[in-house]
Amino acid sequence: MPPVDSASPRQQTSGPKPIWQSHLQVGAWLLSVCVLVSCASPDPDRGTHPARLLTPLEFSRFTVRTNLTKAVVATLMGEKVKVGSDDDDAYQFLALPASPSANNNPAQPPGLPSTGQRIRVETVEQYVAALRRGASPFTTFDISMDSWFRPTTATLIFLSQADDSPRSSLPKELPTKLLYSLPVRTLNYHGADNEADLTLRHYPHKDKLWIFNSDQTSVQFEFDGKRYYLTELARGDFNHDGFEDSLVAIQWRYVEGSGAGVKLLMVEAVGNQPLKAAPFPLK
Repeated sequence: MPPVDSASPRQQTSGPKPIWQSHLQVGAWLLSVCVLVSCASPDPDRGTHPARLLTPLEFSRFTVRTNLTKAVVATLMGEKVKVGSDDDDAYQFLALPASPSANNNPAQPPGLPSTGQRIRVETVEQYVAALRRGASPFTTFDISMDSWFRPTTATLIFLSQADDSPRSSLPKELPTKLLYSLPVRTLNYHGADNEADLTLRHYPHKDKLWIFNSDQTSVQFEFDGKRYYLTELARGDFNHDGFEDSLVAIQWRYVEGSGAGVKLLMVEAVGNQPLKAAPFPLK
């Protein structure tokens, strides 16, 4: 049994302070520190948002799924890109514009490449160089092969220039909130003007868009006779304004037919402003 303190009440007041009084002093000290160093709740926009790959990149020898440094991105520019054909000639899907003499030749269809003008490209470096020379796909098969190069090229260009972002106003949910927040006009919508600015999230309620599948980084649906595949490829501060940007691919093909295409967009969001989507250049 502990000894009984026989000190007088006056002597006891000089002993240890009550626990509640010590807690009050500690709380006051923490409050003063918070005022000095700003202990307010962090802005959900703030913090480092690293430039990152969201959709795997497919090359002929391997697939890349992890985040990439700019040095690795530069190396991947020289790797052979995977295309959806085992035919070795599939990489000859670009052609320079026909020469004036070829266009004047009745045996040569106007606007189509003449013999010897097709260009073989296997890497992103070669692809971008060919585009800068004015090369483009001509046939349906060419466009199909080109659709394999465009997302990979855009992703590497984006990540080669994007920095980590100190702030982000993009939707945090991947990908549904971002992709569903895009306006219908990003799909080359040609309907009523008062519907062009409706988002993909609201458009199904008009029974004009059928969303049939989605996963971590993509949404698939049918609209206006086409099947669409919307994919978020990467994120980072591409335009160096301090806010995170998103690279989005809109791939489509006719439900009944062989036509197909790819549209690439850079999506920006600053503060509470609406999302802005603009074409992403490849050259």
